[in-house]
Amino acid sequence: MLISPYPKRVLPKIMNRYVDMTRDELIARLAALESSPKKVPGPDEYHTQPTPKPPTPSAPTVAPVTSTPAASAAEKPKFVKKKKEPVQFQWGAQSTRHIALLVSYLGWPYSGLAIQPTSHYPTVEGELLKALEKTYLVGPGGWEACGFSRCGRTDRGVSGAGQVLNLWVRSTRKEGDGGYPLNGTWKPPSEERVPRQSKAVEGMGEGAEGENTDALAEKQEKKTAKAPPQMDLGYPRLLNSVLPDDIRVLAWSPAPTDFDSRFSCDFRHYKYAFHIVPSPGAEPLDLDLMTEAAKLLLGEHDFRNFCKVDGSKQIESHKRTVLQAYFEKESEGVYIFNLVGNAFLWHQVRHIMAVLFLVGSRLEPPSVVTDLMDVERFPGKLKYKMADPIPLRLHECGFLPEAGLDWRYGPYDGPWQTMPEGPEKEAVRHLAEHGQQTLERTLEAQRQQAEIKAWQIAGAQQRLNEILKPESTKPETHTVYPLGGGMAEWVRKYTPMVEREMGDTPDMINQRWRENKGARRAARKGADDDDE
Repeated sequence: MLISPYPKRVLPKIMNRYVDMTRDELIARLAALESSPKKVPGPDEYHTQPTPKPPTPSAPTVAPVTSTPAASAAEKPKFVKKKKEPVQFQWGAQSTRHIALLVSYLGWPYSGLAIQPTSHYPTVEGELLKALEKTYLVGPGGWEACGFSRCGRTDRGVSGAGQVLNLWVRSTRKEGDGGYPLNGTWKPPSEERVPRQSKAVEGMGEGAEGENTDALAEKQEKKTAKAPPQMDLGYPRLLNSVLPDDIRVLAWSPAPTDFDSRFSCDFRHYKYAFHIVPSPGAEPLDLDLMTEAAKLLLGEHDFRNFCKVDGSKQIESHKRTVLQAYFEKESEGVYIFNLVGNAFLWHQVRHIMAVLFLVGSRLEPPSVVTDLMDVERFPGKLKYKMADPIPLRLHECGFLPEAGLDWRYGPYDGPWQTMPEGPEKEAVRHLAEHGQQTLERTLEAQRQQAEIKAWQIAGAQQRLNEILKPESTKPETHTVYPLGGGMAEWVRKYTPMVEREMGDTPDMINQRWRENKGARRAARKGADDDDE
């Protein structure tokens, strides 16, 4: 059975066309079809095309001309999508204001707070700067361009719960808008805003373009008018939306122009957490001896033997004042050492904690604190290891009321007490509460995750004891004392602190730096100045 390539409705038309042909005409038709290009005629072609005549023997067969792929590609070029030009943010058309930020961060995954020019490791400030630039709160130029300052510089692994920063950021406030008085803490735009044109404007005539620009400007004004005039940008919400989860902006405050988070700070409060039983099988630390030693820290002293001297800073005086030094119980088996002072030296808290651990382990008397503060007897620091950075955090940066800080979370920046009750005040309150609840949920989730991690590790310890069941061993032949954060030091024979080797004095360290690194730095700076 033959299967026709044509539909059933086409077959009668084809059959009627050939029914009156003679045998010779049919043969001629078949010969013509075989010599022509292989094309199946449509159903309408049978009525419009005349009956082809049989080809003559002398007529040569001409092959059809077809287009090559290269020719087709040349005739129809491939469509390439045009890239959009990046929109340039009009920084000159933005008003700016001076604010302070209250920041918390988990320092474990970061290489300290401050950006290190010669290091590629992530820092807390590096993440903050990326977030500020991504939200267009600061312009190009980095920290130097926005007048950035910090209250305290924490090192690698150290966390912060109350770090304070101050800088100039983009603002939507306007003078005379009914909010808190700006009093010079606000700068107006330096140039007029150029309205951004839509796609419909491109290619239009001059008159149509002007009309469209006016419409866009009017639309922008209506959009701005919807918000209360005292509203500014929600700085914590904006930054937290792009920051890593272990860095959170807790609040912001308008800041006077003379406010500097470093030099305006009245006190800094550090906390160090530790276990009273530092390791399995160890004797508990003597908290009474540690408290006695901590009291000797109070007052103004030369703490050169409780810090790491940095020659690049060229510090001449190492005198600092300790306002408070005390212990408190955090939970079962966990205690907190609180140290409050007006300022601190590099690694000062960790050195103090290391000495207190030696006192609590009964390896040193409390009077060792007084010995180390006797700079005539020990003008250079004695050799000893400082405590681990993980349990340390900058808990609070304290400021006097004269500093003019007024912390808040939401974007409202007006007189709350005199604002009348109504839908507008309720909307402002809801906006602030929603942001605070979101932040609280994020921090609570992190806290619960940390507890679950601790529980998982405790399970491994439990299985270890159940399976191996360690038997009683010989007495420990080494001296073990804690360094905090679960770390410990093993020594075969402990050397009392006052008998240890003494390092160089701060004057010697400063002099050596000036003659080596300092001289090379000055030479490079002089060469750069000559090139300019």
